[in-house]
Amino acid sequence: MHLSWTDHGDQDHYLWHLADGNEVRVVDGHHGQQEFMEPEEAFIAALASCHLLSFLTEAAREGLAVASYDDDPQAILGQNDQAKIYVKQVTLQPLVTFKNAQPDSAAIQALHQKAHEKCFIAQSIKSEVVIEPRG
Repeated sequence: MHLSWTDHGDQDHYLWHLADGNEVRVVDGHHGQQEFMEPEEAFIAALASCHLLSFLTEAAREGLAVASYDDDPQAILGQNDQAKIYVKQVTLQPLVTFKNAQPDSAAIQALHQKAHEKCFIAQSIKSEVVIEPRG
């Protein structure tokens, strides 16, 4: 990945140049432009993606085949003891369906807990991560 910003006068975005040649346009605040991503959204997406991949791994270890996984992660900002704004909490809301029999809610919660413990991004951040499985 490579990050670049150039002063264009009227543009307040910058680019992430990804290894595959794609670019992501990033801005501090959407200003009504949905084609831009905010760094905070990328943070939430990275955490949710890490949890997804860890969950798929843990499910496979348990012999469970996942058919689909959808999440609508949300974040809450807060202030720390130094009055600095940070991402205080991220809530993951995964909806998982399995190819065969659906495990009970306790088994699904246990899989999410294992996934959380294995997710290196979750283990690297100060934010509280709340997992509220749907379905």
